[in-house]
Amino acid sequence: MKKYAMVFDAGTGAGRCNLFDMSGRLVSYAYREWEYLKDLSSSNKEAMLFDAEQFKKILFSLCRKVITQAGISADEIVAVSATSQREGMVWLDRFGKEIYAAPSVDLRGEESTDILQGKESFIKEITGLPVSGMFGLARLLWYKKFNEAVYDRIDTVMMISDWICYLLCGSKVSEPSVASSSQLFDVKNGKWSSELLKSVGLRTDIFPEISDFGEQIGTVKKEAACETGLKEGTPVICGAADSQAGLVGMNVLKSGMLAAVAGTTTPVMRVTDRYEIDEFAFTNRHGVPGLWLQEGNAGITGLALRWVRDLFRTDYEIMTQEAMSVPLGCDGMRCFSGHEIAGRRSSTCRSGFVFPTPWVLDSYKRGHFFRAVYEANCYAVRANLEAIKADSESPLYVCGGQTASDFYNGILADVCGRQVITQKEREITGLGIAMGAFTGVGLYKDIREAAAEMSFAGKIYEPKHDCQAFYEDWLEKY
Repeated sequence: MKKYAMVFDAGTGAGRCNLFDMSGRLVSYAYREWEYLKDLSSSNKEAMLFDAEQFKKILFSLCRKVITQAGISADEIVAVSATSQREGMVWLDRFGKEIYAAPSVDLRGEESTDILQGKESFIKEITGLPVSGMFGLARLLWYKKFNEAVYDRIDTVMMISDWICYLLCGSKVSEPSVASSSQLFDVKNGKWSSELLKSVGLRTDIFPEISDFGEQIGTVKKEAACETGLKEGTPVICGAADSQAGLVGMNVLKSGMLAAVAGTTTPVMRVTDRYEIDEFAFTNRHGVPGLWLQEGNAGITGLALRWVRDLFRTDYEIMTQEAMSVPLGCDGMRCFSGHEIAGRRSSTCRSGFVFPTPWVLDSYKRGHFFRAVYEANCYAVRANLEAIKADSESPLYVCGGQTASDFYNGILADVCGRQVITQKEREITGLGIAMGAFTGVGLYKDIREAAAEMSFAGKIYEPKHDCQAFYEDWLEKY
């Protein structure tokens, strides 16, 4: 009998379910974009929620679809696991009901960061993260300050991937790589920070146990089996954060290696085997014990592409074709799409297109807008590589939806002046989680063995000398 792993993936822009076999082959896949709800209870216009019941129905229906598409028996699925966007959270009351469910882009916490003034260095030393309204610390403080009735009802704080596993098996467990995105976690020592929580007046009794990626945490319940099409009793394996799962899927498991996950946002990461605190970089846990990450984020790169796609009512293939007809530098047009540099994150970052003067309106076509966004995204990746002190000779391993484009990968190699290595498997985040799932049921001895057997590099892009020189001049000029 063949053996498969089912992976749930609650990304920033969409929900996915992926079915992998032990060779690393994606057997079946289903995807659905989703939307968030503005929370009018906050004066912050960027306060966002999602409908937990709706998201559950989407993910579980995708699971059923994947099984049907594959034409396999649920008996052949030997393990199930989950990953999700980082920073997104779900809070449960004592009855296990969701009382708060919000994505990574919920920025209500900006209204409560004043409470943390004077504690910035203390907080970063423990959590590896700068004070920001996007993290769980500021969100909890917001509810304590502005909606104490909800705060007092909190029984368990969970990240989104934790919550998915809870829906499947009933276990309340978190994992270091996803917990480290909450700003509530002692990243060096791998535990929830009671020291930090007490210092800001937050409760310490509302956090789940910590399990490592690849550990079994339960089995699929009868109710979940009926809703997903999975077999009751299927082992549920602790997952990891989506970016870290991407590193595992790419076999980026050695200190000094570089990677970028070019999805809705683009985290840019350097692996290290020791705990480092840097003025600009974020410090997070890798999915593999004993490894950490120095990390920046190029911002909402994928959303920027999606925005111009929808603005011009086109699709990505046409965008790429039209962008290719435009010369390097877009005839002087520049795009600032809200990209960020490590340690300089702001919810008020200004975005837009800038044109040279004098200029003629008819000089610029749709392709100029498309290419300008692609180039802006690549410049943002480069800026973050520099901020996290990446070795100039190291190749950049990449995955994510943007890397499906040869055009994007070529620009990235030219702008960054380094080799860019893609992956054969498009759903690389899901693949990383599948590696953990197979490890959790003993089919591989550890994550490293699974990665060695299931990961395969794809196309390699070398920087073109003339293009690289152009972009270097462009950076000097602008």
